[in-house]
Amino acid sequence: MKKMIVSVLLLASLFAFYACSNDTSGSSNATTTTGITDITIGFWPESNLTQDVEMYEDWERLFEDDYPQYNIVGQPYVYDTATFPALASTGQLPVVFETWFTEPEKLVSKGYVRDITAILSELEWLDKMDDEMRAELTFDELVYGIPRDGYGLGLFLNLEIFEMVGLMTDIDMDGIVDIYDEEGNPLYPTTMDELYETSAFISHEMMRLYGEEVAGLVLLSANKNGGWQFSNLVWNFGEALQVYDETTETWRANLNSPAAVKALEWIYELKWTEEALPATPSLTYSDWYIYIGTNQAAMAFVGSDAINLPVTNYEMPKDYIAFVPMPQGTDDQMQTHQYTLFGGTPFMFSARATDEQVRGALLFMEYIGRSPETSEIAVQSINRGNTVAENKGMTIVPSIKAWKDPAYLMMMAEIETRYVNVYMPNFEPFYDGLATTKRPEEPYYTQEMYEILDGVIQQVLTNENANPEALLNSANTSFETNYMSQVND
Repeated sequence: MKKMIVSVLLLASLFAFYACSNDTSGSSNATTTTGITDITIGFWPESNLTQDVEMYEDWERLFEDDYPQYNIVGQPYVYDTATFPALASTGQLPVVFETWFTEPEKLVSKGYVRDITAILSELEWLDKMDDEMRAELTFDELVYGIPRDGYGLGLFLNLEIFEMVGLMTDIDMDGIVDIYDEEGNPLYPTTMDELYETSAFISHEMMRLYGEEVAGLVLLSANKNGGWQFSNLVWNFGEALQVYDETTETWRANLNSPAAVKALEWIYELKWTEEALPATPSLTYSDWYIYIGTNQAAMAFVGSDAINLPVTNYEMPKDYIAFVPMPQGTDDQMQTHQYTLFGGTPFMFSARATDEQVRGALLFMEYIGRSPETSEIAVQSINRGNTVAENKGMTIVPSIKAWKDPAYLMMMAEIETRYVNVYMPNFEPFYDGLATTKRPEEPYYTQEMYEILDGVIQQVLTNENANPEALLNSANTSFETNYMSQVND
């Protein structure tokens, strides 16, 4: 259970906020003269996603037939840290919206979202929620949202390139490149040293054999994606980026630890010694699948929820994909560490949303397959979602479940048996190891930290004379002064 310190001033401001939220703006003015409650759904698909929109509109009709007291209003909204505060303060947030698991503490402490504990208890959903995801949404024993799903960071492999350079082949002649040798030993990188060597080897061999510039590994460095990936590298080299001092009972920044320096030097060497990274130094999450999908890269760090992107965008054959665990690293004491950055997407509710709006939004979750319910309508909705994914040519892999209820897990296992469309032996190493390696993102000002680290990584990728330790010292001072110092106020 998380500990949240709320000041008297914050409580006073929240009382004032709720007192003035009964005006005609925002979602609190939700019940019309006909007694129907409007519910704005912020994760409605964009209009260009025609199959998805049609699916959501069908779900809306079914729901409103069963619950005529509600009116579903689709409102596509993408969470943005820059614009969110203004939308929240002016009452323009949807009733329910998606965010990231790095954000709940900030949104709760600023009074932007409301707790939904009583309504979850009424629906008997509280004890069905995944324990770790529930902890990320719980403050002072109150629950402020429900999880949509989770993801783990892993290593995406382009098996066609591995085959082209002779690192893998189709051993059993079933038409799919194998990621294990005949004795069952992994042919993919399992350590940071092996990842370095494999990345360099692939880049050099693709140039030697085919005259093609191919990155062994894609590393991101913009839109906060670089810092996000970098944190997992630092953990696997043995340290956290934020640490709690038991003696002083304070949190402090740790961006310049020996593990962080080692991780940044690892990136520096891949770039300047091996020339194994993409030539473009500023890449975001929208770029990795371009490189992978067009055979310009062999590997990338990717969330398990994004595996389909090179398939749907560049028609990459599903059988040329493998997804394996983040490689383990070694610290200065030669101790090994292996973590999987574990995040996800929660649904959260505007502070101006009424109980009836929250109740209706949660009931609607059953009709879109995002609840722990196992009713006929829930099964139909999940099947419909998978059918649409199939029609769009997407990869379908096992999901990381938001709910732990046995009946729900049994239902999902049966459904996924029918719809999963990848060669699972090339994915099982990731899923088999997730339970013991997953680790939540750093707790405070996480997105701000990622942005600072982006700048550090970009400097290393653009300046051969960059000093990784000096850059991290400067970044640590900036993060401590501007952000972490506020945690202990």
